[in-house]
Amino acid sequence: MLLGKWVSSAISAAAHFGIADHLESGPKSPEELASLTGTQERSLYRLLRATASVGVFTELEDGRFAQTPLSEPLRSNARPSVRHMAMMLTDDWHIRSWEQLPWCVETGKPASYKLNGMPMFDWMGQHPEKTVNFNQAMTDLSQGDAAAILQSYDFSRFEHVVDVAGGHGTLLAEILDQAPKLRGTLFDMPHVIDGAKKSGILDRFANRCTLEAGSFFESLPAADAHVMKYIIHDWYDPECIKILGNCRKGIRPGGRLLVVDQVVPGRNEPGVAKLMDLEMLVLPGGMERTEQQFRELFAASGFRLERIIPTPGIQCIIEGIPV
Repeated sequence: MLLGKWVSSAISAAAHFGIADHLESGPKSPEELASLTGTQERSLYRLLRATASVGVFTELEDGRFAQTPLSEPLRSNARPSVRHMAMMLTDDWHIRSWEQLPWCVETGKPASYKLNGMPMFDWMGQHPEKTVNFNQAMTDLSQGDAAAILQSYDFSRFEHVVDVAGGHGTLLAEILDQAPKLRGTLFDMPHVIDGAKKSGILDRFANRCTLEAGSFFESLPAADAHVMKYIIHDWYDPECIKILGNCRKGIRPGGRLLVVDQVVPGRNEPGVAKLMDLEMLVLPGGMERTEQQFRELFAASGFRLERIIPTPGIQCIIEGIPV
């Protein structure tokens, strides 16, 4: 377990050099890969051998390396791709944040307060050049999340859906694909909306989709449903109640609040949510929640938790009804 950091860093380095992209056309020798990546052949071989030892790539009898099912998602054009997620884990800002885990446990504050003197998202807004991998990772992961969400929930019942803090619009595009009569609004911070416009993900829905910049702490567009994927876990209850309270003001009668997040399993049960909870502690200063904590949060925000819908992925759809 202690050596897990080494494994993660090795995979991140392989992602940085685009090894999976170079192997997409077939097996290659360390010499070929070193030439393609501008690396030292012997050092690259050691990296490849280490990653192959955990099933990421495989070393063939002739000395070449080939793709494996575990390395496939490291391709840039994989759907979904985890290449940018892997690279993000060794970005300087992410490493420095996790180095502050003891301080975060002592104080209950996210690392960005100690490192930058401000909340993480404020710092990100001021340094968009530092968060390229983060933003692309969120977009890439949305492709896998979107399929699981769409498989588990029918959005055609609504007339207008707002994807709150929806990044570049990957999930909203999938929703609009599922429901041809649905109108959608992508709502996010100004610099994110700028990125969404450049990405062009929602361009084909221009006749029934709008992009709106703003702060969900101030107000949200009115709609039949507000969808929030991996947003609520970024914040503690006081901030969440403010966000969800604005949802409550904007949701039309009979509408739905749809929070897509992990639900923390019971005592001693394994679950990614319990480790992701530490990521939330260190980075934005939020938390993963149990079912009971979601019920209490919804109730404090003017909603009743109607049901928790599992998806084929690690996340659930927590559905709330305005009361």
